[in-house]
Amino acid sequence: MNESKKWKSRLLSSSLPLEYEVAKILTDRDFSVSFDYSYYRKDANQKKEFSTDLKGLHFFPLDTEDRIDASLTLLAECKYREEGKKWIFLPDINKPEFSDFTLGYTIKSLAEFSKAKTKRDLITSFEDEFEFALKGVEINLTSGEVFDKDIRHGIAQLKFALPYLIKSTIEGNTYCHLADAKPAYIISVLVTNADLYILDDAFSIERVKECEDLNELTQHVPFLVCHSEIGPDFTDHHKEIFQGFSMDCEDIENLKIFEAFQKTQKDKKHQIYYSPLGCCHDLEQSYLFTMKKYYSQHFICNFKHFPEFIDKILNTLAEVTKPDQKKTRSKKK
Repeated sequence: MNESKKWKSRLLSSSLPLEYEVAKILTDRDFSVSFDYSYYRKDANQKKEFSTDLKGLHFFPLDTEDRIDASLTLLAECKYREEGKKWIFLPDINKPEFSDFTLGYTIKSLAEFSKAKTKRDLITSFEDEFEFALKGVEINLTSGEVFDKDIRHGIAQLKFALPYLIKSTIEGNTYCHLADAKPAYIISVLVTNADLYILDDAFSIERVKECEDLNELTQHVPFLVCHSEIGPDFTDHHKEIFQGFSMDCEDIENLKIFEAFQKTQKDKKHQIYYSPLGCCHDLEQSYLFTMKKYYSQHFICNFKHFPEFIDKILNTLAEVTKPDQKKTRSKKK
Protein backbone atom coordinates (compact mmCIF):
# COMPACT_ATOMS: atom_id res chain seq x y z
CA MET A 1 0.00 0.00 0.00
CA ASN A 2 1.22 3.51 -0.83
CA GLU A 3 2.70 5.07 2.33
CA SER A 4 0.48 8.14 1.99
CA LYS A 5 -2.65 5.95 2.09
CA LYS A 6 -1.70 3.77 5.05
CA TRP A 7 -2.79 6.36 7.58
CA LYS A 8 -6.25 6.53 5.96
CA SER A 9 -6.72 2.78 6.22
CA ARG A 10 -5.52 2.70 9.80
CA LEU A 11 -7.62 5.69 10.82
CA LEU A 12 -10.73 4.04 9.39
CA SER A 13 -9.86 0.74 11.07
CA SER A 14 -9.60 2.53 14.42
CA SER A 15 -13.40 3.06 14.11
CA LEU A 16 -12.99 6.72 15.13
CA PRO A 17 -14.62 8.05 11.93
CA LEU A 18 -17.47 5.57 12.37
CA GLU A 19 -17.95 6.62 16.00
CA TYR A 20 -18.10 10.26 14.92
CA GLU A 21 -20.69 9.63 12.23
CA VAL A 22 -22.83 7.57 14.60
CA ALA A 23 -22.58 10.41 17.14
CA LYS A 24 -23.70 12.96 14.53
CA ILE A 25 -26.75 10.84 13.69
CA LEU A 26 -27.65 10.83 17.38
CA THR A 27 -27.10 14.55 17.94
CA ASP A 28 -29.24 15.29 14.86
CA ARG A 29 -32.02 13.54 16.81
CA ASP A 30 -31.44 15.59 19.96
CA PHE A 31 -29.29 13.13 21.88
CA SER A 32 -26.61 14.39 24.21
CA VAL A 33 -23.55 12.32 23.30
CA SER A 34 -20.33 11.47 25.14
CA PHE A 35 -17.46 9.20 24.13
CA ASP A 36 -15.80 6.33 26.03
CA TYR A 37 -18.30 5.42 28.73
CA SER A 38 -15.92 3.89 31.30
CA TYR A 39 -16.44 1.05 33.75
CA TYR A 40 -14.39 -1.38 35.84
CA ARG A 41 -14.00 -5.06 35.07
CA LYS A 42 -11.75 -7.73 36.56
CA ASP A 43 -8.86 -8.81 34.38
CA ALA A 44 -6.48 -11.45 35.79
CA ASN A 45 -7.81 -10.81 39.31
CA GLN A 46 -7.22 -7.07 39.03
CA LYS A 47 -9.72 -4.30 38.37
CA LYS A 48 -9.09 -2.72 35.01
CA GLU A 49 -10.83 0.18 33.29
CA PHE A 50 -12.72 -0.61 30.08
CA SER A 51 -15.08 1.52 28.01
CA THR A 52 -17.79 1.47 25.38
CA ASP A 53 -17.43 3.84 22.44
CA LEU A 54 -20.52 6.02 22.87
CA LYS A 55 -23.24 6.93 25.31
CA GLY A 56 -26.25 8.93 24.16
CA LEU A 57 -29.07 10.41 26.26
CA HIS A 58 -32.44 11.48 24.84
CA PHE A 59 -35.46 12.98 26.61
CA PHE A 60 -39.11 12.59 25.53
CA PRO A 61 -40.66 14.82 24.37
CA LEU A 62 -38.52 17.63 23.03
CA ASP A 63 -41.38 19.59 21.51
CA THR A 64 -42.20 21.22 24.85
CA GLU A 65 -39.74 23.08 27.05
CA ASP A 66 -41.53 22.54 30.37
CA ARG A 67 -42.04 18.78 30.40
CA ILE A 68 -40.02 15.55 30.29
CA ASP A 69 -41.98 12.32 30.03
CA ALA A 70 -39.16 9.74 29.81
CA SER A 71 -35.54 9.16 28.88
CA LEU A 72 -33.61 6.80 26.62
CA THR A 73 -29.94 6.00 27.22
CA LEU A 74 -28.06 4.32 24.40
CA LEU A 75 -24.74 2.50 24.67
CA ALA A 76 -23.02 1.91 21.32
CA GLU A 77 -19.93 -0.01 20.32
CA CYS A 78 -18.64 0.72 16.79
CA LYS A 79 -16.76 -1.74 14.56
CA TYR A 80 -15.42 -0.52 11.22
CA ARG A 81 -14.65 -3.37 8.82
CA GLU A 82 -12.62 -3.33 5.60
CA GLU A 83 -14.44 -3.82 2.33
CA GLY A 84 -15.23 -7.47 1.65
CA LYS A 85 -16.04 -8.40 5.26
CA LYS A 86 -19.53 -9.69 6.04
CA TRP A 87 -21.18 -10.57 9.33
CA ILE A 88 -23.15 -13.83 9.21
CA PHE A 89 -25.53 -14.96 11.97
CA LEU A 90 -27.21 -18.22 12.92
CA PRO A 91 -31.00 -17.88 13.20
CA ASP A 92 -32.87 -18.93 16.32
CA ILE A 93 -33.75 -22.55 15.50
CA ASN A 94 -35.46 -23.32 18.81
CA LYS A 95 -39.18 -23.91 19.02
CA PRO A 96 -40.89 -20.82 20.45
CA GLU A 97 -41.58 -22.45 23.81
CA PHE A 98 -37.88 -23.33 24.20
CA SER A 99 -36.32 -20.17 22.82
CA ASP A 100 -33.97 -18.09 24.99
CA PHE A 101 -35.31 -14.92 23.36
CA THR A 102 -38.00 -12.92 25.16
CA LEU A 103 -39.83 -10.05 23.53
CA GLY A 104 -39.40 -6.90 25.59
CA TYR A 105 -35.90 -7.73 26.86
CA THR A 106 -33.84 -5.92 24.19
CA ILE A 107 -35.17 -2.50 25.16
CA LYS A 108 -34.46 -2.47 28.89
CA SER A 109 -37.35 -0.78 30.69
CA LEU A 110 -36.96 0.71 34.17
CA ALA A 111 -40.39 2.36 34.04
CA GLU A 112 -41.40 0.80 37.38
CA PHE A 113 -39.12 3.34 39.09
CA SER A 114 -41.66 6.09 38.43
CA LYS A 115 -45.33 6.92 38.84
CA ALA A 116 -46.04 6.91 35.10
CA LYS A 117 -48.29 4.59 33.18
CA THR A 118 -46.55 3.09 30.15
CA LYS A 119 -47.65 0.89 27.28
CA ARG A 120 -45.07 -1.92 27.57
CA ASP A 121 -46.94 -4.06 25.06
CA LEU A 122 -45.78 -1.66 22.33
CA ILE A 123 -42.16 -2.59 23.11
CA THR A 124 -42.86 -6.30 22.69
CA SER A 125 -44.70 -5.64 19.42
CA PHE A 126 -41.78 -3.57 18.18
CA GLU A 127 -39.17 -6.22 19.01
CA ASP A 128 -41.26 -8.88 17.28
CA GLU A 129 -40.35 -7.22 13.96
CA PHE A 130 -36.63 -8.07 14.37
CA GLU A 131 -34.70 -11.13 13.25
CA PHE A 132 -33.24 -13.02 16.22
CA ALA A 133 -29.77 -14.53 15.99
CA LEU A 134 -27.91 -16.97 18.24
CA LYS A 135 -24.32 -16.45 17.12
CA GLY A 136 -22.33 -14.52 14.51
CA VAL A 137 -19.08 -14.82 12.57
CA GLU A 138 -17.18 -12.48 10.27
CA ILE A 139 -16.30 -13.72 6.79
CA ASN A 140 -13.59 -11.98 4.78
CA LEU A 141 -14.53 -12.69 1.17
CA THR A 142 -11.14 -11.42 -0.01
CA SER A 143 -8.82 -13.49 2.21
CA GLY A 144 -11.23 -16.30 3.09
CA GLU A 145 -10.75 -15.83 6.86
CA VAL A 146 -13.65 -16.65 9.19
CA PHE A 147 -13.65 -15.67 12.87
CA ASP A 148 -15.98 -14.30 15.56
CA LYS A 149 -13.61 -12.41 17.88
CA ASP A 150 -14.68 -8.84 17.03
CA ILE A 151 -18.40 -9.58 17.25
CA ARG A 152 -18.02 -11.29 20.62
CA HIS A 153 -15.75 -8.50 21.88
CA GLY A 154 -18.21 -5.78 20.86
CA ILE A 155 -21.14 -7.47 22.60
CA ALA A 156 -19.02 -8.15 25.71
CA GLN A 157 -18.07 -4.46 25.96
CA LEU A 158 -21.73 -3.51 25.96
CA LYS A 159 -22.86 -6.28 28.32
CA PHE A 160 -20.24 -5.58 30.99
CA ALA A 161 -21.01 -1.84 30.91
CA LEU A 162 -24.78 -2.22 31.30
CA PRO A 163 -24.92 -3.10 35.03
CA TYR A 164 -23.25 0.19 35.95
CA LEU A 165 -25.69 2.12 33.78
CA ILE A 166 -28.75 0.27 35.10
CA LYS A 167 -27.67 0.80 38.70
CA SER A 168 -27.02 4.54 38.24
CA THR A 169 -30.33 4.99 36.41
CA ILE A 170 -32.30 3.33 39.21
CA GLU A 171 -30.45 5.37 41.83
CA GLY A 172 -31.12 8.55 39.87
CA ASN A 173 -34.89 7.99 40.11
CA THR A 174 -34.71 6.68 43.67
CA TYR A 175 -32.94 9.69 45.17
CA CYS A 176 -34.19 12.56 43.00
CA HIS A 177 -37.23 14.75 43.60
CA LEU A 178 -40.29 12.58 43.01
CA ALA A 179 -41.57 14.88 40.27
CA ASP A 180 -38.34 14.32 38.33
CA ALA A 181 -38.55 10.51 38.42
CA LYS A 182 -39.61 9.55 34.90
CA PRO A 183 -39.62 6.20 33.04
CA ALA A 184 -36.14 5.31 31.83
CA TYR A 185 -35.19 3.02 28.94
CA ILE A 186 -31.79 1.65 27.96
CA ILE A 187 -30.58 -0.02 24.77
CA SER A 188 -27.23 -1.47 23.74
CA VAL A 189 -26.29 -1.56 20.06
CA LEU A 190 -23.29 -2.81 18.10
CA VAL A 191 -22.90 -0.68 14.95
CA THR A 192 -20.84 -1.81 11.97
CA ASN A 193 -20.39 -0.89 8.33
CA ALA A 194 -20.24 -4.61 7.46
CA ASP A 195 -23.31 -6.04 5.74
CA LEU A 196 -25.43 -8.24 8.01
CA TYR A 197 -26.83 -11.62 6.98
CA ILE A 198 -28.99 -14.27 8.63
CA LEU A 199 -28.40 -17.85 7.50
CA ASP A 200 -31.53 -19.57 6.25
CA ASP A 201 -33.12 -22.54 8.01
CA ALA A 202 -31.84 -24.97 5.39
CA PHE A 203 -28.18 -24.08 6.13
CA SER A 204 -26.02 -27.21 6.28
CA ILE A 205 -22.51 -28.55 5.72
CA GLU A 206 -23.50 -29.91 2.30
CA ARG A 207 -25.03 -26.61 1.19
CA VAL A 208 -21.83 -24.78 2.11
CA LYS A 209 -19.84 -27.24 -0.02
CA GLU A 210 -22.20 -26.95 -2.98
CA CYS A 211 -22.98 -23.20 -3.04
CA GLU A 212 -21.23 -20.75 -5.36
CA ASP A 213 -22.12 -17.58 -3.49
CA LEU A 214 -22.87 -16.52 0.08
CA ASN A 215 -26.24 -15.14 -1.00
CA GLU A 216 -27.42 -18.70 -1.65
CA LEU A 217 -27.26 -19.38 2.09
CA THR A 218 -28.39 -16.11 3.62
CA GLN A 219 -30.91 -13.29 3.88
CA HIS A 220 -29.58 -9.73 4.00
CA VAL A 221 -30.93 -7.72 6.99
CA PRO A 222 -30.46 -4.08 8.08
CA PHE A 223 -30.42 -4.88 11.82
CA LEU A 224 -31.10 -7.77 14.19
CA VAL A 225 -31.14 -8.87 17.82
CA CYS A 226 -28.30 -11.15 18.96
CA HIS A 227 -28.31 -13.43 21.99
CA SER A 228 -25.43 -13.47 24.48
CA GLU A 229 -25.04 -16.15 27.15
CA ILE A 230 -24.71 -15.23 30.82
CA GLY A 231 -21.45 -16.83 31.98
CA PRO A 232 -19.78 -17.14 35.41
CA ASP A 233 -17.38 -14.26 34.72
CA PHE A 234 -20.26 -11.87 34.04
CA THR A 235 -22.23 -13.22 37.00
CA ASP A 236 -19.35 -12.43 39.37
CA HIS A 237 -19.01 -8.99 37.76
CA HIS A 238 -22.72 -8.33 38.31
CA LYS A 239 -22.76 -9.53 41.92
CA GLU A 240 -19.92 -7.21 42.84
CA ILE A 241 -21.66 -4.17 41.32
CA PHE A 242 -25.01 -4.84 43.02
CA GLN A 243 -23.70 -6.05 46.36
CA GLY A 244 -25.94 -4.65 49.12
CA PHE A 245 -28.13 -2.87 46.55
CA SER A 246 -31.49 -3.71 48.14
CA MET A 247 -30.40 -2.93 51.70
CA ASP A 248 -32.94 -0.70 53.48
CA CYS A 249 -34.88 -0.24 50.21
CA GLU A 250 -38.22 -0.22 52.03
CA ASP A 251 -37.14 2.85 53.98
CA ILE A 252 -36.47 4.96 50.88
CA GLU A 253 -39.44 7.26 50.34
CA ASN A 254 -39.42 7.27 46.53
CA LEU A 255 -39.26 3.48 46.35
CA LYS A 256 -42.22 3.14 48.73
CA ILE A 257 -44.21 5.51 46.53
CA PHE A 258 -43.18 3.70 43.32
CA GLU A 259 -44.13 0.36 44.86
CA ALA A 260 -47.54 1.61 45.96
CA PHE A 261 -48.24 3.07 42.54
CA GLN A 262 -47.18 -0.06 40.64
CA LYS A 263 -49.50 -2.13 42.83
CA THR A 264 -52.40 -0.07 41.46
CA GLN A 265 -51.32 -1.18 37.98
CA LYS A 266 -51.56 -4.87 38.89
CA ASP A 267 -52.73 -7.21 36.13
CA LYS A 268 -56.31 -8.08 37.05
CA LYS A 269 -56.17 -11.59 35.66
CA HIS A 270 -52.76 -12.75 36.94
CA GLN A 271 -52.48 -10.39 39.95
CA ILE A 272 -48.87 -9.46 39.12
CA TYR A 273 -47.16 -6.10 38.70
CA TYR A 274 -43.72 -4.62 38.03
CA SER A 275 -42.27 -4.27 41.53
CA PRO A 276 -39.36 -1.82 41.98
CA LEU A 277 -38.53 -3.37 45.36
CA GLY A 278 -38.53 -6.81 43.79
CA CYS A 279 -36.32 -5.56 40.96
CA CYS A 280 -33.72 -4.21 43.42
CA HIS A 281 -33.70 -7.51 45.30
CA ASP A 282 -33.40 -9.60 42.12
CA LEU A 283 -30.54 -7.47 40.79
CA GLU A 284 -28.66 -7.82 44.06
CA GLN A 285 -29.13 -11.59 44.05
CA SER A 286 -28.08 -11.74 40.36
CA TYR A 287 -30.64 -14.42 39.57
CA LEU A 288 -30.17 -15.94 36.13
CA PHE A 289 -33.68 -14.96 35.00
CA THR A 290 -32.98 -11.34 36.02
CA MET A 291 -29.66 -11.19 34.17
CA LYS A 292 -31.24 -12.71 31.07
CA LYS A 293 -33.85 -9.95 31.20
CA TYR A 294 -31.30 -7.13 31.11
CA TYR A 295 -28.13 -8.51 29.52
CA SER A 296 -28.80 -11.40 27.12
CA GLN A 297 -30.19 -9.49 24.10
CA HIS A 298 -28.43 -6.75 22.13
CA PHE A 299 -29.15 -4.89 18.90
CA ILE A 300 -26.73 -5.15 15.98
CA CYS A 301 -27.18 -2.57 13.23
CA ASN A 302 -25.60 -1.86 9.87
CA PHE A 303 -24.39 1.75 9.78
CA LYS A 304 -26.30 2.65 6.59
CA HIS A 305 -29.52 1.71 8.37
CA PHE A 306 -28.65 3.27 11.73
CA PRO A 307 -30.78 6.44 11.15
CA GLU A 308 -33.79 4.25 10.33
CA PHE A 309 -33.11 2.09 13.38
CA ILE A 310 -32.89 5.06 15.76
CA ASP A 311 -36.04 6.65 14.32
CA LYS A 312 -37.95 3.39 14.88
CA ILE A 313 -36.75 3.22 18.49
CA LEU A 314 -37.63 6.86 19.21
CA ASN A 315 -41.06 6.63 17.57
CA THR A 316 -41.89 3.46 19.52
CA LEU A 317 -40.81 4.82 22.91
CA ALA A 318 -42.60 8.10 22.25
CA GLU A 319 -45.83 6.09 21.96
CA VAL A 320 -44.96 3.92 24.97
CA THR A 321 -44.55 6.96 27.22
CA LYS A 322 -47.18 9.25 25.72
CA PRO A 323 -49.43 10.61 28.50
CA ASP A 324 -53.16 9.93 28.37
CA GLN A 325 -54.36 13.05 26.55
CA LYS A 326 -57.98 12.69 27.69
CA LYS A 327 -57.00 12.62 31.34
CA THR A 328 -54.58 15.48 30.83
CA ARG A 329 -57.32 17.63 29.34
CA SER A 330 -59.84 16.73 32.03
CA LYS A 331 -57.43 17.78 34.76
CA LYS A 332 -57.03 21.20 33.18
CA LYS A 333 -60.75 21.90 33.21
